[in-house]
Amino acid sequence: MKNRSKYLSAVLLLLATACSQTQEGAYYTPNGADAKEIHFIQSSIEKEFSQDTQTGVIEVEIARTGDKGSYEVVLANKGDNSSLFKVPETVTIPDGSHSVTIPVEVDMASGTAGSTFKTTIYIASRESDIESGSAQISQYVDKVNLSASFILEWEPFYRTNAAGEEVQQLATYHYNLFYTGRDSGLEVEKAVGTNIYRLKDWASGVTFRFILNEDNTCTVPAQTIGYFNSNYNEYVFVADMAVYTGDDSAYASYPCTFDGKDTFSFYLIYYVSAGYFAMGEETLVFDSDPDTTPVVDIAFDGIQTTTTGFKAPQLSFTPNEYTKFFQAAVVAGDLTGNVLQQEQLRQQLIAGEAQTVTPVVTLYEADQSIWNVPKGNYTAVALAYDEDENPRDLYTLRFTCDPNEEYAPRVLEFEFTEPSATSGYSPYNTIAWRMKTSGVASARYLCMNAAYADYYVENTGISLEELAAMQGNVLNEDAIALLNSETGMSTVFSSLDEGTDFILAVLLSNSFGDTTFVMKNASTKGYFAEDFDRTKEMNDFLGAFLATANVSAGSNSSEADYRVDITRLNERDVLITGMSNMRDYAPEIRGYYDSDLHMIIVEPQSAGMYGSNYAVLGFSDGLSLYWGGNSMAIGYIGDELHWAASPYATEKVNSYLFLLFSSPEANSSTYLREYVGSRTYGAVSMVPLQMAPQSASADALSSARRTVEIDGYRFDTFLADFSSQPSVVAPVRAVSSRVSELAGEPQGKRLRTDLTLHTR
Repeated sequence: MKNRSKYLSAVLLLLATACSQTQEGAYYTPNGADAKEIHFIQSSIEKEFSQDTQTGVIEVEIARTGDKGSYEVVLANKGDNSSLFKVPETVTIPDGSHSVTIPVEVDMASGTAGSTFKTTIYIASRESDIESGSAQISQYVDKVNLSASFILEWEPFYRTNAAGEEVQQLATYHYNLFYTGRDSGLEVEKAVGTNIYRLKDWASGVTFRFILNEDNTCTVPAQTIGYFNSNYNEYVFVADMAVYTGDDSAYASYPCTFDGKDTFSFYLIYYVSAGYFAMGEETLVFDSDPDTTPVVDIAFDGIQTTTTGFKAPQLSFTPNEYTKFFQAAVVAGDLTGNVLQQEQLRQQLIAGEAQTVTPVVTLYEADQSIWNVPKGNYTAVALAYDEDENPRDLYTLRFTCDPNEEYAPRVLEFEFTEPSATSGYSPYNTIAWRMKTSGVASARYLCMNAAYADYYVENTGISLEELAAMQGNVLNEDAIALLNSETGMSTVFSSLDEGTDFILAVLLSNSFGDTTFVMKNASTKGYFAEDFDRTKEMNDFLGAFLATANVSAGSNSSEADYRVDITRLNERDVLITGMSNMRDYAPEIRGYYDSDLHMIIVEPQSAGMYGSNYAVLGFSDGLSLYWGGNSMAIGYIGDELHWAASPYATEKVNSYLFLLFSSPEANSSTYLREYVGSRTYGAVSMVPLQMAPQSASADALSSARRTVEIDGYRFDTFLADFSSQPSVVAPVRAVSSRVSELAGEPQGKRLRTDLTLHTR
């Protein structure tokens, strides 16, 4: 039976712009920019032909703004299958006409069911003048993508059940991105003569198509999800990352696979032409015959106090419907990770020879009871028997009997401090951490940008506690000894981004494996444009400066010095040279002096060539990259100049970098997903060279970052610096604590309401 509910989400993330792919071409809203002189009126055309078609025809329309005189246009045909498309080299729009229709022939003879042929037609050149006149045309593009395929014949996809009967395959789809939750009972169909499948009544009631390849990889072609987004006046589309980017190598980082049994894992992106809403993994599971394996769930319900005042652990045993009865007992130690010991105990239970802490009992239904065991480390076990009274699997659960709370790892103190006496400490790039514990045998920690932590948890469904367990940085034995000591452990995180919120999550474990999870927030101080000195004039910004920045290069971060020169071009504009600590790259950037705000404004712009690629100055807020719509400002605070988000910026950008593109036109299709030296420059400050010390960063605390990738997400976790432990504990900085809980299993599909379109 289908399980479905809906809930909306509506914000796009800033990083890439998608290409429109629709059955009828992109839909454009008329506006003042729609007066392009010569153009196609569609950005893409997809057409399907019957299976017996040898030569198909796709009609392409070219238009102009005038209608006087005949007008010649030169076309170029480039694409993977360009040789199959018959495109004229020149086209003439006749006198008196605003447009002309070109019949493009497609050779379909070599195709089979499931084949798709593609090409792109470009306007290569045209006559220079267009006579006066106006056309009622609102759509325009200078190229059109053509796609030709065969009409597919769909039929139900069947499987054979345990009784040998042919039944239609049903499936359950698990949504994590544009929708959350799941749809069950979805009918599966297959195109005749192909390996193309589709789900019926998916997302907003449309079908969902995917291709299963011979090597158990999958392809998800671009297709509408059936949801019309009125904010962008078009339907939302979905595709796998390789289809979206047009680069098959993307499957290496964003795979779509089939496990060979019943589960498909798709790495998808949901988008409109302006950008994308969300990307990540979603799964599809083909239904199969019910599993009749006897199963017994075991739960530790904590320490309970009886009416007589006796404290003991309470255990719950819950068998499923296929379990006729089960044997239950408690054994000493932890057996959960030892398969050999588990099998030996299973055989002993069957033979009636098991040596257990408690008597072995046989139970025929669910049971919740107090078990009389001394304090210590134990494993509860249950051996399930099927309807024929055959012994099946042994189930285990480790628990700690701790009636007096002697074993649990405890946090006695957990605080951020301001150790002003520590050498190199700065509240702008350093936070200090102090913790005191008891009973801790091991610990993992994560120090992350708080905004990214929120984004990560929201988009993966993995809590910070789970993330710390999987990817947390491990404290060594010396640090653990300090944690459990009378003084506790103190350390710092340095070379952090200024003016940023951070979260520190710590997972503590005792020797038995019991855990305690705590987390706190702290912020570094920042330099902001509203704090800039509003008395400075343009001449104050001219000259040679020593710039100091937190430079992130790959997984490493360090403080670096480099020279920046600012020279006047005219009464308003300046030329900024330097801005890089790389020997093989010295960009020249333009800025302008804002006489009202008394600061230099720097906007995204071309930054020359780097190798064979085109560099563009871009900005980042730690989560997204921008090469348009944002800017940074340079202004004075005291005797230093600082870089900060300008008053005109739409986002809180705090660093700059030089993005690489394959052509001078900066857009998502030309962005190479790389930037010069993989370097980002944040927390940038500058002082005139005559004021600069010989080594501007000699006394800075050292630090390092560890880059972690999980579920397709990359993030930095900052490493504690034990070489510069604060010697003085200052009063605790006021911070807010947060609690993160793992969400329960989603019931039904819900449309998310928190998505933001990522544009650029």
